[in-house]
Amino acid sequence: MAAAKTLILLGLLGILTSTIYLALVLVAVLRFRLRPKNGPSFMPPVSLLKALHGAEPGLRDYLEGFFRPDYPEYEILFCARSETDAGLSVARELAARYPKIPVRILTSGEPPWPNARCYSLNQMKAAAKHDILVNTDCDVQVKADYLRAVVKPFRDERTGLVTCLYRGVAAQGGFGRSWKVWECPWR
Repeated sequence: MAAAKTLILLGLLGILTSTIYLALVLVAVLRFRLRPKNGPSFMPPVSLLKALHGAEPGLRDYLEGFFRPDYPEYEILFCARSETDAGLSVARELAARYPKIPVRILTSGEPPWPNARCYSLNQMKAAAKHDILVNTDCDVQVKADYLRAVVKPFRDERTGLVTCLYRGVAAQGGFGRSWKVWECPWR
């Protein structure tokens, strides 16, 4: 008789704890489903840095993608060694085609550093208006959501740098047909 009462009490305790667990799961599911789908937007102003050297094949198409992002506030800084650089001519044409996009054209002169690209980036960094700097090679094609995706990790204050490998499209035969590595996780 005592054994039967013990089993009944254990059974009731099991039903009670299972019911409590089920209630907690239902509360968690409701909270999950009722949470805001999109948190507050995080789109701080951005400075795009584009170091140029000549007009490589497809440069106009690659650069034009940076004039059409779905992003509220950004500027584009172009820098080359001289005013007569063919890449800067392309940048000027695109800036004229998209007059609402803030664009600045800089020249660095002959670099005192061994790496001219790094020197140009340093010059653009000093001239940039915004704290978040985005730098890509000139042979990168981007989609309209590119800046949103790159900037998103900066919502976490502990983030100081975001990087993304990319792929280039082969524009010519021979060694030019080799592929650059990439796949951004947000594509």
